[in-house]
Amino acid sequence: MTRTKKIIFSSSLLPILGSLLSGVLLALAFPGVGNSTLICIGLVPLMFAVQSASGKKAALLGLLSGFIFFMISMSWLHNLTGMVSGIGLKASALLGYAVLALYCALYFVPFAVVVSVCVKRWGVRSFRTNLRLMFSVTMVWVASEYLRGLLFTGFPWNPLGVSQYTSPALIQIAEWGGVSLVSAAIVWMNAALFVTLHQYVHGIRSKKYRPHSELMLGLLAIALSAGYGLKILFNRPRPQEAVTVALVQPNIPQSEKWDKEKDAKILGRLEELTRTVGRLNGLDVIIWPETALPDFVRVSRTSDALVQRMVGLGTPLLTGTMDVSFSESGDRTYYNSSILYGTNGTIVTKYDKQHLVPFGEYVPFPKLMGKFTPVEVDCSGGTVSILFPLEGKAPFSVLICFEDIVAPLAVKAVRNGARWLVNQTNDAWFDPGSQSEQHLAHAVFRCIENRIPMVRCCNTGMTVTIGAYGNINRNLAPRTSGFAVSSITPRPADLGLTFYTRYPDAFAKFSLLAAATVIFVLRTGKRT
Repeated sequence: MTRTKKIIFSSSLLPILGSLLSGVLLALAFPGVGNSTLICIGLVPLMFAVQSASGKKAALLGLLSGFIFFMISMSWLHNLTGMVSGIGLKASALLGYAVLALYCALYFVPFAVVVSVCVKRWGVRSFRTNLRLMFSVTMVWVASEYLRGLLFTGFPWNPLGVSQYTSPALIQIAEWGGVSLVSAAIVWMNAALFVTLHQYVHGIRSKKYRPHSELMLGLLAIALSAGYGLKILFNRPRPQEAVTVALVQPNIPQSEKWDKEKDAKILGRLEELTRTVGRLNGLDVIIWPETALPDFVRVSRTSDALVQRMVGLGTPLLTGTMDVSFSESGDRTYYNSSILYGTNGTIVTKYDKQHLVPFGEYVPFPKLMGKFTPVEVDCSGGTVSILFPLEGKAPFSVLICFEDIVAPLAVKAVRNGARWLVNQTNDAWFDPGSQSEQHLAHAVFRCIENRIPMVRCCNTGMTVTIGAYGNINRNLAPRTSGFAVSSITPRPADLGLTFYTRYPDAFAKFSLLAAATVIFVLRTGKRT
């Protein structure tokens, strides 16, 4: 037994197991399994794994942990293989899934290396150095998440704070620092638990009782967040007005959306659902999801005729559609758009999606990468947030597809005067899987950050309404066709902007500066 234990502890197996365990625990905290409490211990095994490792080994362990986390939490990406035909494209889709997970895992590396250096440089013996370690690793983690959402067009999927989307009391602090502030509280708690357990493992606390000051500070961050959240939730302002929306979820499989022979089926389902809900009184707008129409509505007689019939029911219609414009030379420019039609059949206003998805809506380096993707049309991005008016009702703005995970776009919309948001999306690319619930989880934070409600209309996915405090009203189950009618309370016109809306990502930018300072000090400082 002694020989076996010696072999295990003297080999590299234990650090690898710790790295793997962290990746698994973090993934289990997100929708898919959704045990959100695991997030408070998820980083601890990784921190123990790298505590005595060299910088290179710590980097590899951090990379491994991140790779496991993203491979599990984004396992829905493997469903893309069902969207393409041919062995080459299927292999490319699986390779792309692994490459994306590996890229995201790179942002675990600074955290792992800094933990290793901090432990070796400062030790884990005194309250002062422990506090310094807790602050340092928290800032580095938040800075890394921020950079992941910024670099190379940004991929801000599943920051740690998003795992708490069903814990409204804990996440109200997002109105001050966004999801980054929630992530910081989580990492701070993990770091506090690590230094406390570290002292026990290394016998520092075995001789005499010492106060668990670091652990208490870790718990204090969670307690203060919850206390603030409860205060906010119990003092919400009373509703001043309401907007009644009808959300249509046609549930068209992605393979059928590409099939011209299915166009009549798609249009027929949209008409059937819309005619049924359109008989109801008191509707302010009917909403169809992203690219609900199978072609370009402004140049399609069939789709335009359907829209004209539907607005003839007496309610404005917001539809997602592809759009095209023509230059004087005859060149075409394509857009993923949202168009609002008035009851007289004319276009009220149009929004073009700003944040495009690489390999989904455009192909980077098309000559090199074009053969590895099913994308047939390269879209161009819009440049501005558009305010959609509704007669006698609060105006709104639209976020298309994954734009609700991009915090600056929601900020831009609210600053532009939007008093509620619409997310039109199509999660049929990835369902069945946990993707729809993860997508919804991100949207919750856009609402809290800006104190604004959102309605989400999906082809399939989470067709829901979200209140300004993150409360979710689930209207339709994924992978079902139907409609839902819901009323939302727009953001009051006289309500001041939140700190986050006025100073978006201020906390994340502070963390980036603090992390750079920490790294500089660790590179130039001496052992204490």
